[in-house]
Amino acid sequence: MIIGPGISIGGGIGVDSGVGAAPGSGDMRSLLSASGQSAYDAAATDNFFAVSQADYAAVAAGLSSVTKYVMSDDLVAENGTAWSGTYAQAYPSTISPVPSGVYLFGFISRTSTSGTSTPLISTTFRGTYTAISNSPTTPSGGVRGYFLRKASTATSATSYLGLVNSTNGLLGTTGFNVSAGQQGGYDNTVPYSTWVSWAGAYQIFQMLGTPTQQW
Repeated sequence: MIIGPGISIGGGIGVDSGVGAAPGSGDMRSLLSASGQSAYDAAATDNFFAVSQADYAAVAAGLSSVTKYVMSDDLVAENGTAWSGTYAQAYPSTISPVPSGVYLFGFISRTSTSGTSTPLISTTFRGTYTAISNSPTTPSGGVRGYFLRKASTATSATSYLGLVNSTNGLLGTTGFNVSAGQQGGYDNTVPYSTWVSWAGAYQIFQMLGTPTQQW
């Protein structure tokens, strides 16, 4: 089903080398592989940088009080159809809010071809969304991209998450049966503030957050 130009709906929506540190160790860098540590060191403060799936999982499990926002691991693992590049998506208010005082430090996205992914944030649901930080380069071939963020800052208010890819993204295949007023939306015009209602499938997207600074 096509609802806009190129938009189609699928079937729904520290510093040591201590790799393998104990869960809750509170040191992002020490949880990374050697290549992950190199990427961490090269990244600018507050920026996202690409890591392996194993490094992403190690940090998600190894830091304390981590919450996975927007999509669960099961939804992230699903395979859906195409979503046109430059079309931003706001996620349902049932899964997108992040409380005040949360450090957003990682995300997963999936694109059909290499480009960039930009996690978006707004202090009002389906309000004006802006980039959380930089826009890291995504892998090609429909591979999921895994990203962490160096020394992130905490949210200053309750916020809502969105996503925009520079190239075609991919949708999850399980729909959210949300009630009226809780639908997500899409917009293809910066600053992403005019949202068309959307209650079908959603682009593959997960964000990691914790209320405790651990870097």
